[in-house]
Amino acid sequence: MDDRTARLESNVEQLRLAILSLQQRLDALEAKRASGVAAAADALAAESTEVRADVPSADAPTKDPYDPIAILSLIGRLLLVLAGGFFLRAMTDTGAIARPVGLALAFAYALVWLFMTDRAGARRQVPSAVFHALAAAIVGFPLLVEATTRFKVLTGTTSVIAIAVLTAGLLLVAWRQRLRAVAWLAVIGALPTSFVLLIQTGVVAPFAFYLIALGVATLWLGYTLDWWGPRWPAALAADIAVIGVTLRVLAPEHQDAPQVAMALQLTLLGAYVVSIAIRTLIRGRNVTFFEVMQTAAALIVGIGGAVYLTRVTGIHPEAIGVASLLFGSACYAVAVAFIDRHEGSGRNVYFYTSLALVLVVAGLTLVIVEQWLGVVFALLAVLAAGLWSRFGRLFMLLHGAFYLVAAGIVSGTLKYGALAVAAGEVGQWALPGAVMLIVLVAATLSAGLCSAWPDSAEGEFARGLRVVIIMVFVWAAGGCVIGYLAPVAGGLADRSVDPGVLATVRTGVLAVATLLIASIGRHPRFREWGWLVYPLLVGIGLKMVAQDFKYSRPATLFIAMGLFGAALIIAPRLLRRGGRKVGDR
Repeated sequence: MDDRTARLESNVEQLRLAILSLQQRLDALEAKRASGVAAAADALAAESTEVRADVPSADAPTKDPYDPIAILSLIGRLLLVLAGGFFLRAMTDTGAIARPVGLALAFAYALVWLFMTDRAGARRQVPSAVFHALAAAIVGFPLLVEATTRFKVLTGTTSVIAIAVLTAGLLLVAWRQRLRAVAWLAVIGALPTSFVLLIQTGVVAPFAFYLIALGVATLWLGYTLDWWGPRWPAALAADIAVIGVTLRVLAPEHQDAPQVAMALQLTLLGAYVVSIAIRTLIRGRNVTFFEVMQTAAALIVGIGGAVYLTRVTGIHPEAIGVASLLFGSACYAVAVAFIDRHEGSGRNVYFYTSLALVLVVAGLTLVIVEQWLGVVFALLAVLAAGLWSRFGRLFMLLHGAFYLVAAGIVSGTLKYGALAVAAGEVGQWALPGAVMLIVLVAATLSAGLCSAWPDSAEGEFARGLRVVIIMVFVWAAGGCVIGYLAPVAGGLADRSVDPGVLATVRTGVLAVATLLIASIGRHPRFREWGWLVYPLLVGIGLKMVAQDFKYSRPATLFIAMGLFGAALIIAPRLLRRGGRKVGDR
């Protein structure tokens, strides 16, 4: 009783001192009006000193949150909370409470402790809030597993809804009260629970949608609060879930429909790309390593999986192709019209243009028939090279080289060039097709346009890309020229070509090409052409050893050796007259 009276008297005394402090503040304000700013400042300083001497400070040091006694108290309280959960479990097992009612009470019990987490967080009692959240997670997540797999109260779909509610509650409290540990508890509890329920129920698609939503939620937690850790496991889980649905479609039993898998693939890609676009475009931030990696993973899982499904299942891919083309065009527009106008956004430019390149290539592959795909890629290569010659942006040259190589592969131009230049037994000779000629024209234009930008604006990477474009042109031109000359010079009755004549034609075409390339490479603007001279001379020499000396007759061998000897003499001299040696950059 004496203790209570003493505490009451202490509280009354503190209240009296607080009222006295307020009175002194009012007096100081009135003195300020009467005596000026200096006198008021002196009065406030004296009052503040007096109050600090008499009244306990509101900023008095708080208890140490890592005090062993406090930690043990929190652990004890956690055990009591879990005891309540086991009590409800025992009541349900014995039949005292109906299973649906018992499970509903247990879930509500977990939500109560989630509410307590929010209250403790609002009071900045962080250790207490984390332990409350831990109690909610330990009660809630295992409860959902048992309710679905053992008691059969929840179905696969309803279990997805329940786990989504619990996870959303944890993440909401973590966001409201700025509790990073609670966000980690939500992710650590949700991911294994989801995969256990997914495996046990066989309901994969709803859980995949849930994991995509969880991944995007953790991504936005990182955007708003700089919590970068939880987004990694959540994104990985979403990728794995979508891959799992794709594999179920490809299984002999066809456990999921292809349309469901494609919807998941596009949802995964679209959710992350839209979120990243909002951050980089509206907020003006640069892309991060996670965003680049997850976008690449989403492209592989989403677009790559969709393309593979269309090939395997035979379903019509036009809708996916059109959507991919639209997204790719939008990425190009964003990169060129918006991002490139802001300084310090170089990473964003390459991110969006690379994303656009993948989407456009995938979309064209799905929409356009194969015989015309090479033509479209060739036109895009010329367009990109022309933009490079006009604006000098490195990504334009990169895309021009990529489109040109893709055109050569899809149209068969590169394969035909390899067979025409180096194949041994060729059988019946085939002339180059019309699409190959279009690719050759595109390669010619691209090789000329890519050399139009001044040397001062180039780097080593740009020169390497120009070499790639020039190599495609030389490859395609050599193949087409040999393809037309060989049957004229050495065609046989069975539509094959005499091996000796073919070897000489090849040597002659390559030797003349080397001389032309050396002549072009003399000019400073076309210096990369000269880099091919010596590799070509070495290649011709190896080819003569492998083919000419084996198949040619003395008459044709005489021509081949003469042409090769002339190339060995003249080509280096042409380069030297250009004012530099090969290899100077």
